[in-house]
Amino acid sequence: MQIVRLAKSSDCNQIFELIKDGDPGMTTLPKSKQEVKERINWSISSINKKKLSDSKDCYLFVLQENKKIIGISAIYTSVSKNGSSIFFRRKKKKISSKSLNFTKDLDVIQLYKVKKAYTELGTLFLHPNFRGKGRGSLLSLARFKFMALWSERFNNNIVAEIRGKVDKDNQSIFWKYFSKYFFNEELFNNDEISYIDNSFITESIPKHPFLLDPLNKKAQIIIGKPNDNAYPAFKMMQSQNFEPNGLVDIIDAGPCLDCRINNIELIKTNKIVKVQSFGVPKKDYIGLISNTTLKNFRVVRSHYSMEGDKVNLHRSLFKDLSLTKRGKVAINA
Repeated sequence: MQIVRLAKSSDCNQIFELIKDGDPGMTTLPKSKQEVKERINWSISSINKKKLSDSKDCYLFVLQENKKIIGISAIYTSVSKNGSSIFFRRKKKKISSKSLNFTKDLDVIQLYKVKKAYTELGTLFLHPNFRGKGRGSLLSLARFKFMALWSERFNNNIVAEIRGKVDKDNQSIFWKYFSKYFFNEELFNNDEISYIDNSFITESIPKHPFLLDPLNKKAQIIIGKPNDNAYPAFKMMQSQNFEPNGLVDIIDAGPCLDCRINNIELIKTNKIVKVQSFGVPKKDYIGLISNTTLKNFRVVRSHYSMEGDKVNLHRSLFKDLSLTKRGKVAINA
């Protein structure tokens, strides 16, 4: 059985072993065992909060299969509250001349600061040997089940950044051609560039719009396009009503998507129901099922059947979801 749950302190070693196979371009992936420990502690602290405020919290999840952690994902709240988030915004700039009687739209990108706090979906990583069979979607979508039950912990605007295109050496195509106008090639280690605080961008790159036409065509055509490996995640976000908002990542030019929390499909359709019985239910439905306990939150994908306004579950879910015989679960109806 595949179970998504909140990370615990005892998961530190397994998570660290997992991320050794991580993609260096994933900027929110922990880079050391100490960072893993800090991320887990941050998540636990956020969960234990009794008084909620507009503060920067983290909720770290693990995907467990046969007691082995094979993936992680996270939610970060109030991003940009203590400092603007920096993107490039792609847009059309109109120029015109009365004397020559013409108008023209130019394709440009320009630095764009997001100052209003938002909630970000991030740190989604699944071990390469376990990709497929719905594991990735379970790991990603389980976060919406959590948000549906405790929506007061999150900002109204939910953002997902999708990885951009890279070359055969796993380096950003956009950064390769764009950065040479401003930086010496040897200034940064390519393996670390995406992990550098992006404040250096605002310090060194002018704020005016940049024409895209002079930029290498290889870089132009991939702006706002998802990485091939990230395309399924891009489509999955769209299925949940996320849409590109015109912003792209400053390093790899990957698309940024957003959605209002109450418009996310899994959140809109989330329904808390009582359990009628545990056994072998008719295979009327299959979907994500979670318990409704904050500190012991768990999500699975399983068959279930409805009997009026109550649900019949497989007997294994009594243990997998840490339920009581007269407990409640959250389904999507």
